[in-house]
Amino acid sequence: MVSPAAAGHLLPRALFEPRASSGEESTMDYRSEPLMRYLDDASAARPTPGGGSVAAVAAALASTMASMAAGFTLGKEKFKAVEPDIQAAIARLADLRGSLLDMAHEDMAAYEAVMAAYRLPKNTDAEKAARAEAVRRATKASLGLVLRVLAAARDVAEASRRLADIANPNLLSDVGVAAELALGAARAARINAAVNLSGYSDAADASAACLAADAAVAETERLAGETRGIVVKHLGR
Repeated sequence: MVSPAAAGHLLPRALFEPRASSGEESTMDYRSEPLMRYLDDASAARPTPGGGSVAAVAAALASTMASMAAGFTLGKEKFKAVEPDIQAAIARLADLRGSLLDMAHEDMAAYEAVMAAYRLPKNTDAEKAARAEAVRRATKASLGLVLRVLAAARDVAEASRRLADIANPNLLSDVGVAAELALGAARAARINAAVNLSGYSDAADASAACLAADAAVAETERLAGETRGIVVKHLGR
């Protein structure tokens, strides 16, 4: 999500001015739409779906490859000893996938909330104060959502790292894809966190959020790196 505070050098100013809306951006629920609809809308000259939503979808896609690897391992006699762990991974990844798709949807609403706050009148001191508080609250909510995406991407990477040790080796390349996608999603979410932080007025909250975001990315990098090493060693190249 792009913060209006950073818009001066990122996007045309007109994008953040009050404008008429068909309401489609805030009502469209892509969770029940074909993937192509989401891709078309995300690539169009419209504010949503934006970077925050796409980061969440990328992490959800990462979970699918880890789940597939676990699914091909489940029920095989050779992997009977780790079946409880495989079942737990499948359940965990399904939960993460659902949550991430919800977050992809929530990001669009968060964007609309920030835009609505910036469009509030600012003619009097009272209006300026009310607008500033509305912007702060909307930005804080948006930042919190980004941190949730980061945490979920890290959790997908963690599940992938575990599967790299116990899943059917024939599916290790898919586990590797899951880990790399999760890392990309985490890094993308960190960029979105930076945009939100650039317009956030609460220094203490901003500092804590920055530390949490950096820690999540670092942990995801570690997990993905370990998974990558296992995959590369198995593939021999």
